[in-house]
Amino acid sequence: MGSEDKKFESYFHRAHHLAGELLSTYDKNLSLKENKEIDTFLKENHLSGELIDRLTSAEIHREYYDRLALENQEKNLALLLERIRKEKRGRKKINMWYRVAAAVAAVIAVVLGGISGQEVEEYDDLGPVVAEQYTRPTLILENDSSLVLTDHAREAIVSQDYEIERSQENTLKYTVTGQPGSLRYNKLIVPPKYTYTLSLSDGTDVILNAGSMLRYPVNFAGDKRVVELVGEAFFKVAKSDKPFWVRMGENNITVYGTQFNVHSRENSDLEIVLVEGSIGFKAGNREEIRIKPSQMVVCPLETGEIRVREVNPEDYTMWVENMFVFKGQSLGRILSELSVWYGVRVEVRPDLKNTKLTLITNKDNSLDEIFRFITEITNIKITKTGNMEYKTE
Repeated sequence: MGSEDKKFESYFHRAHHLAGELLSTYDKNLSLKENKEIDTFLKENHLSGELIDRLTSAEIHREYYDRLALENQEKNLALLLERIRKEKRGRKKINMWYRVAAAVAAVIAVVLGGISGQEVEEYDDLGPVVAEQYTRPTLILENDSSLVLTDHAREAIVSQDYEIERSQENTLKYTVTGQPGSLRYNKLIVPPKYTYTLSLSDGTDVILNAGSMLRYPVNFAGDKRVVELVGEAFFKVAKSDKPFWVRMGENNITVYGTQFNVHSRENSDLEIVLVEGSIGFKAGNREEIRIKPSQMVVCPLETGEIRVREVNPEDYTMWVENMFVFKGQSLGRILSELSVWYGVRVEVRPDLKNTKLTLITNKDNSLDEIFRFITEITNIKITKTGNMEYKTE
């Protein structure tokens, strides 16, 4: 083994030791029951084996080796450990295992994120959100471990230079607590029958609708603010000298103002409705289109021919108020939206897809009740064919 390989292996063994010491800091002050809960939590989130793999596997990390500043990273790990020890003394022992997982994630993130030189932004091909995989809102941390955002998980997640607080039901708030490091991304996945509010570190609020996913930096380092969306979200963008971009595959929104709604689902037209302020929409390599308040830009899935028209923004944003508002919409579009919210599949007869109707109802109504409303309005029957499957007749 060469000297560089020995140095590489030695560093990651030291990092692994610090991670172990971090865990033991919590273990010494927990009851037997709490320690068992920690162990169960780590196993359920695949952190036990992943911790060792990520900190000691040369195969995984050799690509990072030439860019790691070893001494600085070891120092950062030690500082992180000391900071968490100090904060622990002033915090309650509620949901300790939840913070342990985040602390381990922070240690791993320091090892992976300490790249010397200029930052390089990377973007995921998010792909479709498969609703069946998730039944509760889920946060994917920067080390790819996942945390289910259940009711009991209310205490802040403390990391290297930021904090995540579940301040109230279905709300996450990010706060900057240190100097921004390299760009690190989290993902929030919202399953059927949920909406979720996310307050980003710059003060921007994003409300995600069911069947949606947002990928975003935990801290907006660099000269711009970029997030990636699959699904539907309502944005209230905080003012800043840094431009704010929303990416949806090859399409991009540049934000010059504040409030707008984005509907970007798989197998559906892209729709952007501006409530106030100003935004620009750019489809692929085309010229940017500027949009004014009460305008909607539509990029049809089939033709890609961009259209801009005047609308009532409330008709497209009332889902935020727990309402379904469909005015003169096609049956195909309405049943598609209902399918996402309720987590079902509805097969629509081709000759019925373009049937227009108006439907305004509360999202708390059962699916059977809403189907009954549709039948009363259109005389179109919707029957159940399987566990979560329906069809029109």
